Amino acid sequence: MRCLGLDYGQKRIGLAISDLSNTIATTYDLLINNKSLDEKLMSIIAKEKITHIVIGLPLHMNGDKGDKALLVEAFGAAIEKNFNIEIIYEDERLTTVSAQRILIDGDVRRDKRKGKIDALAATFILQKYLDKQK
Repeated sequence: MRCLGLDYGQKRIGLAISDLSNTIATTYDLLINNKSLDEKLMSIIAKEKITHIVIGLPLHMNGDKGDKALLVEAFGAAIEKNFNIEIIYEDERLTTVSAQRILIDGDVRRDKRKGKIDALAATFILQKYLDKQK
């Protein structure tokens, strides 16, 4: 039983996965948000025996939901309906900023960062959720 973490974006979706004890989140993959997304997600859910998905919810700094949060909730509702899997939303404020800071501090070149930020942000989102469960 594992959790899958998602950092949803209109172009790319970062993925992270928990270990079998649901203690540690690890960067998993980066998917392109296109027509084959459902097929790829279904394959990952089946292969990794995912029991629920944690999706980062992009709230405003004051905690209010904006257009992006509503878009993420619509995406989550579609996944929940199509895959019959539990969706949990986790506040993702500043996760992308934190991911970017780590990559910059690690001397990752700008052109290489773009593909890694989303998956690293998904790892932060999932780890935050896992820590709250313990």
